[in-house]
Amino acid sequence: MTGVTLLAVMSVRILNAPCTVLVAAGLDGRVVAEQPRLRDRVSAHWRARRLDRDLAEGVPPEASAALALRAERLTEPDWRWSMAGALRRVLRDAHADRRQRPGRVTPNRRAVNSAAEELHRLADTLDDPGPVAAQGVARAWLLLTDGTGPLYNARSRASLCAAAARAARDLRPWPA
Repeated sequence: MTGVTLLAVMSVRILNAPCTVLVAAGLDGRVVAEQPRLRDRVSAHWRARRLDRDLAEGVPPEASAALALRAERLTEPDWRWSMAGALRRVLRDAHADRRQRPGRVTPNRRAVNSAAEELHRLADTLDDPGPVAAQGVARAWLLLTDGTGPLYNARSRASLCAAAARAARDLRPWPA
């Protein structure tokens, strides 16, 4: 897709089967729709962590086909509901004061309990139907999966309250 500007990634049904389509504008002003190339799909899969960081930092999904595919995956309702469930499990386990299993990385119970309100808001926003911004979902995903981040690391310089609040705010950055 050299010399084109990626406009959107859309899920459509072709012959009653779901299909992802990249919509792009060429230098000549023509708008074209094409299926993502295998190279873009492989890149989105193997570079997912790097793409998640880029999205969380505000790189627009339209910057590349791989970013657009990753953003589409992150914003799927099933993915969001799964993340919301994981956040609720973290909250439930921290509140229940369960014994930690040896050799298992567990969330920082003190930080989770002090950020409970923000984490509940983040889970509720992920659960809400409707569109969300890829940046907020990427932030929430990194919060859940980064073992060196404020959810797990008591010595993290970042605040779990601030990180959860920012992720929730970035899910819907447009005016209400």
